[in-house]
Amino acid sequence: MMQKETVKYTDVIVPVFNEAEILPEFHRRVTALALPLNLIYVDNASTDRSVDIISSFDDVTLIRHATNEGYGGSLLDGIANSDNEKIVIIDADCEYPPEAIPDLIEQLDRTEVVYTSRFLGGRNRFMPLTKRLGNQLISWLFNLLFDQKVTDLYTGCKAFNRSALYEVQLSRKGFEHVLELGVAFARRKITIKEIGVEFTPRHTGEAKMQHLSETLKYLYLTVYYFLSR
Repeated sequence: MMQKETVKYTDVIVPVFNEAEILPEFHRRVTALALPLNLIYVDNASTDRSVDIISSFDDVTLIRHATNEGYGGSLLDGIANSDNEKIVIIDADCEYPPEAIPDLIEQLDRTEVVYTSRFLGGRNRFMPLTKRLGNQLISWLFNLLFDQKVTDLYTGCKAFNRSALYEVQLSRKGFEHVLELGVAFARRKITIKEIGVEFTPRHTGEAKMQHLSETLKYLYLTVYYFLSR
C-alpha cells in the first residue's frame, strides 16, 4: 500500500502592532492562497483591537507581548515558536502583498534565503525619497562590507530555510534585527536572493520606524558588525 505524502507546512510569522483596521484584509488574502501555512501572529502590546481580531481567526497561533518588545522582539519570538523548515516573515499592514508568499516558498526549493525587493523593476515609485535613499545607502554599505548584492535590505517580507539559521544566535529586538539577520546570513556565506514585489504604502495605522535616526544607527551598526567578525 502506498503511503500518503506528508503535507509540508510553512511557518508564516506576522509581527503586529495596532493593525486592527487592516488585519481582516490581510488574513483574508493569506487564507485565500489555500496553502498549508502555519500562521504565527505576534502582537507587540497593541492598544487597539488587534488581539481580539486575531483571536477570532481559526487555526492560528497568537503570541502576545505584555509590553512593546520591538519589531525584532516579535520576530525572535515568532522564530522561537516555529518548527517547520520553511519560514516566511511578512508585515501585517499589506504594504507587501500576501500574494508574494507562494513565490517565496517556491524560491526556497532552490536557495536558502530570499528577500522581496521594492526596488526591482521600478516598483518603489510610491516610496518617499528620504526613505528610499536611506534604504539604498544602507543596502550599498552592507553589500560592500559583506559581499552581497541586495537592493532592499530593510524589506519587511522575506523567507529562509531553518537550516540558514544553524548555530546563529540572534538578540537584537529593535528594527536593527533586520541588519543582524542579514549579517548572520552573510557570515554563513549564504547569498541573499531577491524577487521583485509590488509595494503599496500603508493606508491605515502609522509607520513604526523613525527613518533618519534609524538610518544613522544602521550605518554605524553595519560597520560595527564588519569590524567585529
